Amino acid sequence: MHSLNPISRWIVTCFVGITCLAQLGPAQSPKIHPWLAQAPGEFVRLIDRGNVQIKVDDEQIRLSGKSALTLFQFVADFDSKFKYEWMDSQPQNGLWKARIIAWMDAPTIRLEHTICIPSTYNPSEPWTSKLIKHEFDHVAISTDPRLVKIIQRVVQRRRIWVEQFEQTTMPSENDVRDRIRQEIAVEIKNCERMVQAQYDRLDKESSEGLSTIGNRFDFFLELYSVPGLERCQFAYVDEVRTWLKDKRLASSTKKDVEQHYLFLSP
Repeated sequence: MHSLNPISRWIVTCFVGITCLAQLGPAQSPKIHPWLAQAPGEFVRLIDRGNVQIKVDDEQIRLSGKSALTLFQFVADFDSKFKYEWMDSQPQNGLWKARIIAWMDAPTIRLEHTICIPSTYNPSEPWTSKLIKHEFDHVAISTDPRLVKIIQRVVQRRRIWVEQFEQTTMPSENDVRDRIRQEIAVEIKNCERMVQAQYDRLDKESSEGLSTIGNRFDFFLELYSVPGLERCQFAYVDEVRTWLKDKRLASSTKKDVEQHYLFLSP
């Protein structure tokens, strides 16, 4: 094999829309809702942690077919190292093949949320209404203290794979770098799908906020457990299995999760 490239250092910022709902065509220009300034103390932590905005957005509501809608996205920064080597000195059947090794240092994950409500929704006490509390259950799911750690472990792991390039000239280092970006973006998208599956489960179990979940703590605790991730067919269960099952972390993790969700109990 012909090695062409030493270890290189570069920065990649991935900014990817989180849910399929965020891709639903143009929406009307939303307005930030004054309710945020009136949020009681127990909601402020989630608002700050999830960078939450509440907006009137009739078009998004119409397209979703829901009474209200929580959209979220990850903003991820990675300091990444990689190396690669060509598997052949010439293309085979028009394909260049490279073995790539990439790993990330200290990925930073930030979450952003937008709660969309219809213009006709104007309760006298919004912060005690079932609709707003249900949407903040969604926010709680995607700000769960376990989630960022799960995503960090997925993107930070060392990965080795063979990439193919269909072109007549030898691919450049930038071509390889672009493929690494694409690989990371796929991983983040798979994390997004997993979180959306947890959102969908909440809607199903609570009839979209109209009914009360029987045992809220057990429900939320299970979401990011190994069985919970397997249930929604998370692509990287094996990468986080050992960490999630570490008995040394079980007690502190359970306490963190309980504190995270308890105040939203009906």
